[in-house]
Amino acid sequence: MDIAVLVKQSLDIQELRVDQDSGKVYIEDAPTKAGDIELNAAEEAIKLKEKLRGRAVAFMLSTWGSSGKRMKEAREALTRVLAMGLDEAVLITGKGAESADTFVVAKVLAEEIRDKYSLVLAAEGSEDNFSGLLPARLAAELGWPYIAYAISIEVDGEFALVTRSLEDYEEVVKVRLPVVISVTQEINKPRVPKLMEIIKARKKPLNQKEFNGEMEPKLHVRELRVPKVVRKHIIIEGDAEESAEKLIQALKGEGVL
Repeated sequence: MDIAVLVKQSLDIQELRVDQDSGKVYIEDAPTKAGDIELNAAEEAIKLKEKLRGRAVAFMLSTWGSSGKRMKEAREALTRVLAMGLDEAVLITGKGAESADTFVVAKVLAEEIRDKYSLVLAAEGSEDNFSGLLPARLAAELGWPYIAYAISIEVDGEFALVTRSLEDYEEVVKVRLPVVISVTQEINKPRVPKLMEIIKARKKPLNQKEFNGEMEPKLHVRELRVPKVVRKHIIIEGDAEESAEKLIQALKGEGVL
């Protein structure tokens, strides 16, 4: 059984810089990487393909342009999952890809995946914006069923048995292949590749394709800013009992209590 794994080139949110006065986010300065939950999806694909004797292929449509820095980061992100054990990677890029939203990305990836794979694994949400829209959009494009919040996946013949976490309880779903499944971080612990595995990964196929930018995105991002938080700087004075009473009244006045 062949498995497609969706890998997003996400901003490393730990490296984001913000102008405290204007709230501007310096996106251009932040590095990108494969998102943490994408690594969970890759790990699950590796486990399944080892049991089922299939292939697992990573797909990435980079929306960060084709500059030297961003292209290098995209290839490094894919090399990371190849080193984990995926067999091949496909990197789709080009000038038109910079404005692609999940609507466009789903259509492009559907053409790459349709009639070639029995299972698509994706992250429940990307690390930088966590919209969680792409797996569902891709399933709609393919005409396949979609299961979210997966914490366990078993494949038996033509069916997949998926346990999904719904906060207060777990639900077990049996679905016929092909299917799109998005996983949570609870599903597994991604392996850390060793040096030799990273070296070998650089020899695995990493195919680059040009993006067809004829489709109009549904979402246009004008700018990103961090909400400005203004503190009230209220100082409560008095002894412990008096201060506690004043604090309670202040919190009630703010609607907190």
